[in-house]
Amino acid sequence: MKFINQFSNATNSQSNVLMDGEHQCAYQDMPSIFDKIQNHLTKKNISTKDCLAFECENSVPSALVLLYLLEEGYSFLLLPKAPKEQSIPKFCQYRIRTERINDKTALMNPEQFLHIFKEGINEITHVAQKLYMRTSGSTGTPKIAVHSHKKLQGNVLNCVQRLRLNSDDRVAIPVPLFHMYGLGAAFLPGVAVQASIDLQKGANLLRYLPREREFNPNVAFMTPVFAETLLKGRKSERAYRLTVVAGDRLRGDTFTKYESLFGNMVQLYGSTEMGAMTAASPNDQIGKRAKTVGEPMPGVQMRLEKRQSANGDIGELWCQHPYGFEGYVDENGKAINLTQDNRDGWFRTKDMAKIGPDGHLEVLGRCDHSVNRDGLLVFFADVEKSIECLEGIESAVVISKGESQRGKRMIAYCVPVKGVNIAEADIRAFCFDNLPKHAIPDKIIVVNSLPLLPNSKVDRQKLIEQHG
Repeated sequence: MKFINQFSNATNSQSNVLMDGEHQCAYQDMPSIFDKIQNHLTKKNISTKDCLAFECENSVPSALVLLYLLEEGYSFLLLPKAPKEQSIPKFCQYRIRTERINDKTALMNPEQFLHIFKEGINEITHVAQKLYMRTSGSTGTPKIAVHSHKKLQGNVLNCVQRLRLNSDDRVAIPVPLFHMYGLGAAFLPGVAVQASIDLQKGANLLRYLPREREFNPNVAFMTPVFAETLLKGRKSERAYRLTVVAGDRLRGDTFTKYESLFGNMVQLYGSTEMGAMTAASPNDQIGKRAKTVGEPMPGVQMRLEKRQSANGDIGELWCQHPYGFEGYVDENGKAINLTQDNRDGWFRTKDMAKIGPDGHLEVLGRCDHSVNRDGLLVFFADVEKSIECLEGIESAVVISKGESQRGKRMIAYCVPVKGVNIAEADIRAFCFDNLPKHAIPDKIIVVNSLPLLPNSKVDRQKLIEQHG
């Protein structure tokens, strides 16, 4: 297998499998299944000259199709499953998706699970071996990033080496494969070393715990929110060799509590465009793993661009990555020129950060998640962490809209712990006691829940839009 075996030196993987709770497939069976997928696509007159939109989910059938497309060098856009009437970009000629199958032997018959829909005429000149991925939209309008298969392989190898993955690992993946974190940091590195992998669709605590007992993972890839949920839902100790978290910040003392119960945790920092930029090593001291997202991956360079009103060694983070994306395209497949975000091979991450003397990176928050008040820089993350220290507060999110006497107006949305009644006046009093005056929100709103993006991050844009 061309893509998979680029990195694999596995010697104990003959019994290792991909599984999803309903189906499982051994690595040694993949070549014959790939041949059958190829025959199915050939019957539909689909070749590597076509660009596909692949609606991928965390299942063994989807994983097999995904690996086949990479193995054979197809160009495809990776998407979550959506209603059939929802349109796809015009540069994709076919929409393909997998469906649930009841027959556990049907993996050898792709016609039973792989469905193909003709979507129109490709309006751009086809370029082989490209992976297209939508950005999350957490920093604005979602865009389509373009990756080459070759550079994706480089990203995968970096993750294998930094996270020290091997064929003895049993990897739980409750994060979506259609995101770069689930694909490039979790799934493909696990496949590269031919580890056993458990793919979990729509994972929540009620689904995760039974699967954990059945699969017995020693490595897990999670979002910080899921790690917090696991911490609250199961108080008993359960050792993992490694838990990797990425996608957002860890709140409060989550890191310390998680390690005390479940073992080694590392934070990874990346994006749809750059893949994995930094990650802590499992061998780093706990203090570094708790505070930082580690050192840059091999070949990756980081620099800070100082902003007005930023304090000391804080700056806007730029990244140069040998395995980063090649650029953006629009819905028609035409290149989008965003020179303000890409200069001389450097990519603007739009994050504020600090780089320690040892090269370890501390991400402080999004550039647009900070404001200047009374001539001082205020990070929303610092205000949120402080409010979350108040007993009875589950989570807090700060946005900015409008102006105040101190500068940009700040609004804090606070979610109380289930069953707890807490007044806005109590939260405001806590802020006055624990925050500097310039960092106290102008308005505090108590809500039952927060809107989320598909990647589990808070949809701050929706909060901004709904606030008059």
